[in-house]
Amino acid sequence: MDEGAFLERAEEAAELIAMHVELGHVIRIISHRDADGITAGAILAGAVARRGGKFQLSIVKQLNDDVIKELAEERKKIYVFSDLGSGSMKAIESHLSDATVVVVDHHPPEMERFSREGHLLVNPVPFGANSVRDLSGSGVAYFVATSLDRKNMEFAYVALVGAVGDMQEIDGQFHGMNVRIIEEGKKLGIVEVRKELRLFGRESRPLRQMLAYATNPEIPGITGDERSAIEWLRSRGFDPDSRYWQLREEEKRKLHDHLILHMIKNRAPKEAIDRLIGDVILSPMYPEGDVRHEAREFATLLNATGRLNEGTTGVAICLGDEGAYRKALRMLDDYKKEQIEARRFITQNWGTAEELRHAYVFYAGGNIRDTLTGIAANMAINSGLARRDKPVIVFADSSEGDGTIKGSARTTERAVEKGYHLGKALKKAAEMLGGEGGGHAIAAGIRIPRGKMQEFTRIIDEILDEQLRGGEE
Repeated sequence: MDEGAFLERAEEAAELIAMHVELGHVIRIISHRDADGITAGAILAGAVARRGGKFQLSIVKQLNDDVIKELAEERKKIYVFSDLGSGSMKAIESHLSDATVVVVDHHPPEMERFSREGHLLVNPVPFGANSVRDLSGSGVAYFVATSLDRKNMEFAYVALVGAVGDMQEIDGQFHGMNVRIIEEGKKLGIVEVRKELRLFGRESRPLRQMLAYATNPEIPGITGDERSAIEWLRSRGFDPDSRYWQLREEEKRKLHDHLILHMIKNRAPKEAIDRLIGDVILSPMYPEGDVRHEAREFATLLNATGRLNEGTTGVAICLGDEGAYRKALRMLDDYKKEQIEARRFITQNWGTAEELRHAYVFYAGGNIRDTLTGIAANMAINSGLARRDKPVIVFADSSEGDGTIKGSARTTERAVEKGYHLGKALKKAAEMLGGEGGGHAIAAGIRIPRGKMQEFTRIIDEILDEQLRGGEE
């Protein structure tokens, strides 16, 4: 990746934003509702505020023609899109032609640059970055923010929370410009990296729940069964009610060794075993036992606010609002319960999934919230329900009651190496069916009319087959 050229582009964006701040214009920020988008929006909002500017921020489910048209009616002088916008560049040019636009994103863009003057794309992909692992949306926002003012390096940990939320370190380590953010955070004393167990629950859950609720990766014979988790821990000398962060270093190593041995004995996939121990991002800004102390739990907290349509609460947490944090903790409990129910539904009903030549397609109807389809697809892969070299697409009825179904596709690095690109596949399928779709090679989303489900299964298999044969660009 040409980091120098990318940073020059970030500097251009910072200059545009600074100019509008000095002119007294409201900086209109629109960001995605997942952890990466929430952290990206918070970083940009905090940077504008530090500059003395005013901002208006919205956290949105998706960016489409209708949303862009609504934004155009606001007649703002400048719009800043974060963790979205790269797939809507033509629509942005069309509907926001009279405004300054800055797209701060990491998803593969429609074009390498805007053709309209005053519209700027800040995206590492045209500079040679891997959109899945080298830099997240919050990371791009971080480099724009630090170009505005080096004091914004204080957002390094927030940026890394977004990266973790976007699974940029799915293989257990960080890559690309994420490493630069880590180093800058370390210098400030606000970021710490440890080689530890990478299961969710380091801060907030007793060990019995940390293991029983493990989904990424799943632990054979333990995930989904708290009683088995208790027996397993006791038989190896651990208190099931203690928390991981409370263990001494030698106890952690002992737990790691036992878990790896258990995974090997139970023939867990090598990828799952490799992901078990790896880089864990912590921040000394928060005490151990606080959800915000560890990036994975912090990201899950933010995801909960976004999925429950309270993304601005997540932004407030990133900017230090303790009241928002307490509110979000209550929301997190509901969110995790929904995840557990989604896993149970997927496991019990996987027999209804349609296995195509190149993908599994599972329709959950109204049994899973449409914001959990991506998590459900990952669960199917991690639990061994689906082959790891074949993508999984999970659909649910749209919560908006608009006659559409929303789908999320997930796969593994192994499948991507074979030639699959889910973002391109779903984008093409959506265009053919009158819907919307796109995303990364390894993770993507789609929305189509409910009556198009059968047609979708035929089309997506043909598109994925064409990708493997090298005919799909």
